[in-house]
Parts: sequence; structure tokens; C-alpha cells
Amino acid sequence: MYLHAPATPSTCTNCGVTSRWFFHYVHLRNTERHLCTSCVLRLHPSSFCPSCFEFFDHPLSTSSAAPNRFLSCVKCSSLTHVRCLPSPPPSASTFLCPPCSTPSPSSYSFFQVDHSAPPHNLDTKLASVLLCASKIASSSLNRYHSFARVKADRSVRESAAARKKAKDALDHLSAVENAKRAATAGVSGSRNLGIHKVTNPVSVNANGNGLSDNKNGFGGNNGIATATGTSEDVKLERVQSNNGANDNK
Repeated sequence: MYLHAPATPSTCTNCGVTSRWFFHYVHLRNTERHLCTSCVLRLHPSSFCPSCFEFFDHPLSTSSAAPNRFLSCVKCSSLTHVRCLPSPPPSASTFLCPPCSTPSPSSYSFFQVDHSAPPHNLDTKLASVLLCASKIASSSLNRYHSFARVKADRSVRESAAARKKAKDALDHLSAVENAKRAATAGVSGSRNLGIHKVTNPVSVNANGNGLSDNKNGFGGNNGIATATGTSEDVKLERVQSNNGANDNK
């Protein structure tokens, strides 16, 4: 298989190797990582068989794996097909996967290629490793996108609920303000009830002519019976007084 080199080299965020080939974008522990092929496999030990590099669509655990089908590593969470092991298979209590059985597991590489030279050809094993790492990376991104979509939908629902709650609060506040203004207007109206506004007040004496009756011994303001009203009231009183005088004649 011939591969074309990318335009710019990339660096693995896990082991630090720099190369123009075989890098994958992986979403791991809520972080997007740029990993080389070997680090993708090393960071996902339960997602594939380390002997045949078969990708597990649903990552298995030691409790869910059938004992007669898989053998679990005693140091890590990797699961190896029993059919991929030599016969007779090793004891389950002492079995170590290929990376853990090496003297330095942290430096073990599933994808042993010269990153400084362009790989013109890949053998069957390296191609299987590359394909397995690609499937793991794709699966991790798909899971992340599904989670992000669910989170976005939940945020939309929460936003709609918050918007409705805010609208209800504004409507309630408007109703309270309207009730308060109505109550204030009612109190002001009740205070104005019974008040008679008098215009053009005129003081008149008992004779209705507005003058002091000195002939009857009443002078100045002493003993004068006065009435205060509008000019229309004074005219009415004068008419009534004249009528009374005519009757006496």
C-alpha cells in the first residue's frame, strides 16, 4: 500500500514523535488529541485484540468477556482472543499481553516504522494495525459527536424553559404594577369625594344686599349674619327677598 506524505509534519501529543504519516484525531477524556497509530492502540487497550488487531465495536471489559473466548492481561485491561494464542494457551493468572510482556511497556510500539523515512509499502500486519487505530479514532469521535448533540439538545430545552420562566416573571411584574397603579388612583379619587369647589364667594348680610345694616344696630362685622356662596346663589337670594317684600305690601 502506497501512502502520500502530508504537506506538513505532525507531532504526537502523547509520545512526542514527529512524522508526516499515520496520525489520528482522537477524543480521549473530554480532550481532542492528535496521536500516532501506536499511541491510539496503547491508550485504548480494551478496544481491540493485541494479537490479531480486531476492533471491538463495543469495548469489552473483563466481566463481560466470555472466558472461553478471551484472555485478560493481568497488568492492563486488554483482551486477547483465545484463538490467537499458541496452544496450549497460557494460564489466565499469569497471562501478559505483548506490550506488558516486554521489559519496557511504555516504549512498546505497535506500529514499528521509521518515521523519518517515507513508507512506500506496508505489510499485512502494519496495515491491520493502521486500520484498527483508524477505527478506534473514528469510534471515539462518533461517540463524542453523539454526546455533544445530546448536550446541545438539552441546552436548547433548558434555554426554552428559562425563556418561558422569564416571560412569566415579566408578565407577573406587569400585572403587579398595574394593580398598584389602580389602587393608587382609587385612593386619590376617594380623597376628592365631598369637596365642593366655591367660585366667586360673596358675603351678604341678612338683608341680602351685601351691606351692613346699621339701622338695626348691627355695624361692621358685629352681629352680621353672612352667607358665602357663588354669585348665582346671591342673585337667587335677592330675588326671593324682593318677592317677600312685595307680598308684605
